[in-house]
Amino acid sequence: MLQGLYLYEIILMITGGILFLALVFALIWNVIKSKSIVALLPFFFLPIVMIGWTAIKSVSYDNGKIDIEKTANEVAKNPADTTLRDKLEKSIAAFDTTRAANDPVALNNISSAYYALGKYNEASIYNQKALSINPGLPQAINLKAGIEKQVAVKNNFEQSIRQLNNSVAAADSGKAALTPEATQKIVGILKTVKQPVYTDEKSSLVIAKALALVNKNEQSMQVVNKVLEANPQSQESLQLKKNIETGKFKTVAVDSAQTKSLDSKKFNFIIKKALPVKQ
Repeated sequence: MLQGLYLYEIILMITGGILFLALVFALIWNVIKSKSIVALLPFFFLPIVMIGWTAIKSVSYDNGKIDIEKTANEVAKNPADTTLRDKLEKSIAAFDTTRAANDPVALNNISSAYYALGKYNEASIYNQKALSINPGLPQAINLKAGIEKQVAVKNNFEQSIRQLNNSVAAADSGKAALTPEATQKIVGILKTVKQPVYTDEKSSLVIAKALALVNKNEQSMQVVNKVLEANPQSQESLQLKKNIETGKFKTVAVDSAQTKSLDSKKFNFIIKKALPVKQ
């Protein structure tokens, strides 16, 4: 009941309760003594306001905490749903995180929300705060493992993007021919790359260019179209789409057996812009 309340609000509630009990005692005393109780009645308004206002704050806090938890679970199941993501972002923004300073469950709910949104740094911060208060909190322990796993996936993905970007940049500039060895390297990276839940426009376009360079134009176009869904005004995406359609990425240095292994690889990116984090 007192979780999420500031100290002055707790004092206000306790004081209101004591005042209310004192007035009830005075009321009973006056009734026993056959005295008028009319003069006492207006004084009941003050403790009722003191207790009621604090109770409203407590209920609002609890509802906010539950709403974040519920929406975070929904987003985790449907990460591509932009409406749900927007709802979760608004729930976090509306929630008074300072009230949760000593509430490990609420802190972990916030962590879960950032985790569902792919904000692993922020998720880790709140998860650590929750565990510092209650090291044995099961949901916080499980979430910590999930965060660490996704951070590893994200780091590996970023490393793969850097490697692909080097090959793409060299081919784009004409400084290096796309040799069979270079093609095999690109295909190897594309085959083994593990996708994070969310990715950004720039990384997605590196994947698209790499696919185009090894003549996987259909898969490349699918990635480009996903980027354009997220950002229809992306000039780089529009130019890349045009280059694919006009056959700019045709290359003779292709090992058909190697590239065929990419046919079953799905690049189902969820692309979204990074949003400011509420501290």
